[in-house]
Amino acid sequence: MHIKLFVAIPSELPRDVCPEGVELIYTGVGKVNAAISATQHLMHLNPRNTIVLNYGSAGSAIHPVLSMLTCKKFQQADMDARPLMQHKGHTPFDDLLYPHIEKDILVFDDAGALCTTQDTFQQQPEYEVNDMEAYGIAKVCRIFGFDFTAYKFISDSGDGSDWEENHHLGIEQYLDILNTTWLNSIR
Repeated sequence: MHIKLFVAIPSELPRDVCPEGVELIYTGVGKVNAAISATQHLMHLNPRNTIVLNYGSAGSAIHPVLSMLTCKKFQQADMDARPLMQHKGHTPFDDLLYPHIEKDILVFDDAGALCTTQDTFQQQPEYEVNDMEAYGIAKVCRIFGFDFTAYKFISDSGDGSDWEENHHLGIEQYLDILNTTWLNSIR
């Protein structure tokens, strides 16, 4: 079993603390960078023997700052193709290319928080969990048939200086999850 861990930037999870047995892949910031990286690293792998994870910081107006959330449901918020699509967040003509992919929310499991991805830092987060990469990775996983789990450390409630100060504070908590939940399951 292989574990592929996607993280946006090294300050969220430095390479030297990543446990043996986990391939840490830095995606860069944003949905496009995350989707490109996920495609490059997953397209030739077998979904039955690959665990795909994402860890990173996120904002929330609902959950307390410094909390860790498991996300198994993902949506994008900044695709706005109205009037071609009825709702913001839907990509027009996606059903022609990917008829097996949900239009609204990519659901890998009903448990966990809903992570909303957009390429705008949210000064006033309007969703349960607001990040910039998870939906891009989730969509690639759905296309290629991988299961996907993201862990989001709530670093802020929309204040950029809180993000600067807090975004790296979830590392130890995440490493504990990584070791106990994932690495122990494949040993």
